Amino acid sequence: MKIRIFLLIMVSFCLLSCGQKDSGNELPAPPGAEVLKPGEGGPGTRNWTTKTISEGLLLHMYSGHDQVTGKYQNVCVLDVDLNKDRYRIEFCVQEGSNKATSTVQKENGAVAALNATYERASVFIKANGKTYHNIENDLISNAVDNWKNDGAIFLDADGKIYLEHSGKGKKLSEQRTYYRGHQCPNIFSSAPMLINDYDPVGETFVPVTMTEAQFEANYHYEHPYRHQGVTHPRTAVALTEDNHLLLITIDKDRDKLTIAGMTAKQVTQFLKLHFNPQYALNMDGGGSTTLSVNGKVMNKPSGGSERTLPTHILVFDDQKK
Repeated sequence: MKIRIFLLIMVSFCLLSCGQKDSGNELPAPPGAEVLKPGEGGPGTRNWTTKTISEGLLLHMYSGHDQVTGKYQNVCVLDVDLNKDRYRIEFCVQEGSNKATSTVQKENGAVAALNATYERASVFIKANGKTYHNIENDLISNAVDNWKNDGAIFLDADGKIYLEHSGKGKKLSEQRTYYRGHQCPNIFSSAPMLINDYDPVGETFVPVTMTEAQFEANYHYEHPYRHQGVTHPRTAVALTEDNHLLLITIDKDRDKLTIAGMTAKQVTQFLKLHFNPQYALNMDGGGSTTLSVNGKVMNKPSGGSERTLPTHILVFDDQKK
């Protein structure tokens, strides 16, 4: 009898254990928070506030411990409804001296500006039909193979925005040829691609798992594994299936360490969780990360003030006088 009871207990235990789902891929939730699935987060849920700039132009702000990292984050997302004819996007390149993001926004009469891509010589830069740079650098900082052209954001002659994983699988020479021959009048290449037609490719851009200290000890600062595998302030652009352009900044307080920043993998997961965009691309981050709206910097640049930069994405409201 005792043996039968023991066997029944063991069988029940096995059935319960086998019926449980593997939670190895689930994201950690902040203390006391409901665990959300991809697409279930976003404006209106925990830690989000939204300000209406104008009809079809919203500023979403996230402040608090997030589910992806379990740490305190400060995120700004400017949501531009491109279905509204009043909004127009332009790519802006400084031909002379670099300028601060808020300065570029005000001087051009734009309603908003976001810092764009990396250092000029490492990427492809084309605006208004003029090619400014065609990936001159074979090496970054004379030390690391140039990896900064994994994807690109395009603005065609009709004002349509689209993102492509255009550098994937291409040698640097092939990337140069591809971008140089592209007929689109506005192209900023950048890296890494985070989401490509809903595929979260940014989760595997860094194929090794290490602590930040290990990344720093084993890789050059500009190596893609370290560059994208440790937490930094981040800038990203994303496009939803219903034609909303998202301009994103993620802060990191490097001195006080109270705002955590994110890795490329974490940005990918954060965007999927809260916005589920069809496409997303990482842009230049670090001290460059800046979003200016109506002349005011909305995020917290890690250097304490704005950095002067060569490239920006501008948003215009043609109904604004």
